[in-house]
Amino acid sequence: MSQARANPSTDFIPPTTQHQYNDSALEGVTANVKLLLKLIQDHKDACDKEKNGSRRMLRVATMITILDNVRDRIQKSQSFGNKRSESDLRRCNTDLRPDNVPSDVKQIRESAVDEENERLRKELNASLAARKSLQAMCSSFGKEKEIMAAQLSRKKVQECVSKHKEKKYGGVGGGESQGNVALQERNKALSEQLLKSLDGYRSMKRKLKLAQEENVKMHATMDEMREKIMRSLKRVGSFKERLSLSSGSKPQIDVQEEILALESIFECFQMMVTKYDKKQGECIQPKGEINACKPSVLA
Repeated sequence: MSQARANPSTDFIPPTTQHQYNDSALEGVTANVKLLLKLIQDHKDACDKEKNGSRRMLRVATMITILDNVRDRIQKSQSFGNKRSESDLRRCNTDLRPDNVPSDVKQIRESAVDEENERLRKELNASLAARKSLQAMCSSFGKEKEIMAAQLSRKKVQECVSKHKEKKYGGVGGGESQGNVALQERNKALSEQLLKSLDGYRSMKRKLKLAQEENVKMHATMDEMREKIMRSLKRVGSFKERLSLSSGSKPQIDVQEEILALESIFECFQMMVTKYDKKQGECIQPKGEINACKPSVLA
């Protein structure tokens, strides 16, 4: 019996173990790919509707995480297949013997195990991050769905209330609409009258300004005429005194020259008066006046 167990068998494990390792490494890839396709479609639909950049960045980060996870799983399945193809396990019928493996080989094996554990830890952290991001996205979708449902229900309630009011107060609403039309027409007429009154006010204001300017000019002219009249009166008085002094003797005064000077003064007066009469004739009276009895606001 011991003799039979001492001789190891040279039979190899069937190559089906390679497929088993491939299948175990590729577990979950299909679900991740389906989830990735769903996220891509949701991201495409959301880009056309919403403008929130943070959610789009969250979706993109989730898709990148899923892609990294799928890539790692595919690489893992490929590496398992290569390892198993290089060295297949053999079935051994020998007794268990003490482990005489060298220390350096043990260190290499331990470092390989540590590296594998570190890689698995990284994959686990990536999966947890993707899960948290998906949970946050799903919770945000749930909140948006609740908000939209509340808004739709509010709109439905408002529509029902408005329909109920229309059915209940249908006749009164018709009378109110007719009254509103009459009030609108009256407001329109009053607005037109107000615009006409404003136009008349602006025209009268311009005419008043022109009249004030003319009044200033007229005062200046009157001052000038007053000075000329005073000079003319003084000249007539001096002419009268000279006539009285020269009445007894031979007249030494040129009467014709004095008379021409007085005529020129009076012609100047006449021109000023004519100019003033002409300006008075150009003043136009207002065509209409504002009736203060008409109401300017609604009673």
